[in-house]
Amino acid sequence: MTSADEWPDFPEGLDPRSVSFREARCTWHGKTCTEPPLKVVRTRDGARWAACARAVRTIAAARGA
Repeated sequence: MTSADEWPDFPEGLDPRSVSFREARCTWHGKTCTEPPLKVVRTRDGARWAACARAVRTIAAARGA
């Protein structure tokens, strides 16, 4: 998916057993992030990340989305 608008809303597509889902936190930034996740982002290697608004902006800018 190329556009941030096309990325699924959190927690769609996440495994309910995953840390991202269970703890409802931004896994892109890790434990230091205090913002709630908004989107689920899949990286090229197939990993899924829960991304806060700041992460969404950063990822979208890097991808040109």
